[in-house]
Amino acid sequence: MSLIHSRIATALEQGGTLVVPSRQREVALRLAHTRAQLAAGAGAWPSPDICTWSTWLERCAERARRGSLGGRRRLGRGEEWLLWREAALEACEGLTLMSPASLGDALHRASLLQDAWGLRSSGADGSEYGVLQRARAALARRCRALRAYSARDWTVVLEEARPTRSPLLFAGFPPLGGALQARLRAWGASFAEDAAGTAPAERALPHVRSGADRSDELRLAAQWCRERLEEDPAARLLVVIPELQQQRASAVQAFEHALHGRALLAAPGDALFALEGGQALSSYPLVAVALSLLALASGPISFSQAAALLRSPYLSCGSQAERAALELLLRERNVHRTDFALLREVARTGRPGLLAGLAAALEVSAPAMDLPRAERHGAGWWARRYVEILEVQGWCGTEPLGSQELQQRDRFRELLGELDRLEAEGEPLRAAEAFELLEALAHQTAFEPESADVPVTLTASLDDPLVAYEGIWVAGLGAESWPAPPRPDPFLPIAAQRELGCPAASPQGQLLAGKRAMAAWERCAARLVYSWPASDGEVRLEPSHLLGPAPEPKSRTEVRAPVPLCPDPLVQALHRSARREARPVEQPIAWPRAQHLPRGTRTVELQSLCPFRALAELRLAASPVAEPVPGIDARERGQILHQALELLWGGLQGSRELQAQSRETGALGVLVRSAVARALDARLSRRIRPLARVLRDNEQRRLEALILALLRQDLARAEAADFTVSQLEQAQEAELGGWPIRVRMDRVDRLEDGRLVILDYKSGAAQPFSPLDERPRQAQLLAYATLAPAPLAAVAAVHLRAGEIRWRGAAADPALLPELRPARAASAPWPELLLHWRQVIERLAGEFAAGVAHVQPLPGACRNCHLPGLCRIAAAKQPPAEVETEGPANDGA
Repeated sequence: MSLIHSRIATALEQGGTLVVPSRQREVALRLAHTRAQLAAGAGAWPSPDICTWSTWLERCAERARRGSLGGRRRLGRGEEWLLWREAALEACEGLTLMSPASLGDALHRASLLQDAWGLRSSGADGSEYGVLQRARAALARRCRALRAYSARDWTVVLEEARPTRSPLLFAGFPPLGGALQARLRAWGASFAEDAAGTAPAERALPHVRSGADRSDELRLAAQWCRERLEEDPAARLLVVIPELQQQRASAVQAFEHALHGRALLAAPGDALFALEGGQALSSYPLVAVALSLLALASGPISFSQAAALLRSPYLSCGSQAERAALELLLRERNVHRTDFALLREVARTGRPGLLAGLAAALEVSAPAMDLPRAERHGAGWWARRYVEILEVQGWCGTEPLGSQELQQRDRFRELLGELDRLEAEGEPLRAAEAFELLEALAHQTAFEPESADVPVTLTASLDDPLVAYEGIWVAGLGAESWPAPPRPDPFLPIAAQRELGCPAASPQGQLLAGKRAMAAWERCAARLVYSWPASDGEVRLEPSHLLGPAPEPKSRTEVRAPVPLCPDPLVQALHRSARREARPVEQPIAWPRAQHLPRGTRTVELQSLCPFRALAELRLAASPVAEPVPGIDARERGQILHQALELLWGGLQGSRELQAQSRETGALGVLVRSAVARALDARLSRRIRPLARVLRDNEQRRLEALILALLRQDLARAEAADFTVSQLEQAQEAELGGWPIRVRMDRVDRLEDGRLVILDYKSGAAQPFSPLDERPRQAQLLAYATLAPAPLAAVAAVHLRAGEIRWRGAAADPALLPELRPARAASAPWPELLLHWRQVIERLAGEFAAGVAHVQPLPGACRNCHLPGLCRIAAAKQPPAEVETEGPANDGA
């Protein structure tokens, strides 16, 4: 990394000031200047005066405060943002806009652009330009009333400034605008781009590469940086990604995988790359936790936000184990929104022994968290309460913070200070309004933690790099995005923008800007790579015409070179060796003969669906956790349905009473209504917060209609054979394949000849039933048939969903279950079926007990599984299959 602009070197040697567009350029120039001084043999030298545009303006404003700006104070960033929001509201008064306050940032940018180019035009009051002028006038009035100014408003800061005596050089900027550039030249400034002959005689010859898609393109760039650093650990590389903000996560993943400090430089393993350009302060985890705490104090928050807060390491309120247990309780009780009072209640009453420490900590912090939500106070009053809340809740946690986390903490504290300074100007706010203001400030505040010198810099800036890099990679140069399409400012007349030469306003301006950027990259790179993605999903992309002619499409018959599975050289070497270490087959220990099979018939059901899932859920306790949803979730619906049917048939007892009640007008409806109401009362009484009455009534009507439809089908059964209900949700002990098992059958009907009909209620979608499958999807039915306490006549699963009832199973006589559809798959005589089912179920039970845990799911089983990350099977390759949405059976609890 070295200086290549002679005017930059001259200005720094003369003790002048160099102004650059970004902090990354400032750091790069300081490093290049240091290298130049060391190369010249200097042992000490004056620090170069290099600063960004915003820093230079603040310097000028500080000097002007002793002159033309005397007696006026500088607006803080948060205060200025709020004033622009208020100006936007005033300017849009009378216009039908959904959220006029959100235009504040856009109007501010348009105002800066108008001043920079000296744009003046006439426009109707209702036009976009008219809105901008009204907003500018409103802001000016407010600033005069406050006797304040904005440090970013150069028209005010430089209004009475005098030319500087020392050299003042601006470098690396895109066209600044005619009015701004003229004012700077009058100040005595010069521009590095004005001088010719600053570039080296030879420019880097760019190489063009393409990635299969955007992610592959980033992977290639990261691997290229790795190779350059392996060649020269002292190299400095620049990676330009124009859409870095949108691809930030993919870029971090690709470069973290490719660049490891310990592997490349024998260093402790620190990151070898940094991202230029800040992101929203609210997006950093430490700040997000603070905002979630304040949101919880200000009102209810969503479960997802509460869960993230409870799992965060940046809290010292209770232990992590206690907070995890509290999260599980919220999941079990379907709490999809919560406030602080509800968390206290659950911690105090949910599991007193397990959550005692957390409950005590929440009680201690309750006074601070109890904000007066209906009262109005100034922003400063709320800021001070927020500081108190964060201290009481132990924000930042107990572990030492890293450098970047400390910077995030300090910047958020500064933001609370800015909120405090808004008290004198703003109107009194309620709790929700104050938090909304703070959250908006954190979201619009861009923050970039300072980092140590790193070999690789990722940037979205297209500005001149200004220094020579050992390598530059520029990504995303596809035909659809390079040069960039025109992006004129919507609040300024497009014709006026183009007339003044605003680059973003016209295709010609963007083309010129693209060529200028490419010339700068070629001037500043020893090695230069341009790349583009060959596809975006299903859409095929082409390279920019500025990269040269597009490559010829490959012939379909052309043999493609094999793509390595992993770009890491070590991994590739291991693959080439083709030698695998022998390892013993790992298998769980045998299930004890005296111990019950876990969760009843769920054991054989999971073993049939996927042996590995049976092992994970039943032996390793890798069960899915509930996800709270508004209203009644599928698990609750299934429980309410089961209890309502149990109550109903507990009173009817059999087909004769059902027929008798059906002959009385409205009698069945009364019985069903009563059973559903009692089931709803029993189930919903366990909730922490009551269900809305309208939702309860909807569920009451839905279940009544569903159960009445089922009773009509039971009446049709009664005409073929009378039955009495002998068991309802009754637990019983049995033996399956030599292992004890607890079974709870939903309903067992006894026919007049003593045979049994076993029914299993399901509140989800119907699944296919193939009687002769070796690995049946409804293994639970086969287990019930095998464990029947008397001769069996039929077994069926009854799937009840809104608008339909479907029966799946088998019967010795089809007339016993008129609604049972004939099986499409092959079947066999009833005695042979029973024998086959016993063999299948006992084999499945034996496989589970023996520890058979192969990753062999049935087709479609992975679609409804929560373990793909553990078993590493590609779920996308599984063909679809009907799956139920009800929670799994657990009759062995």
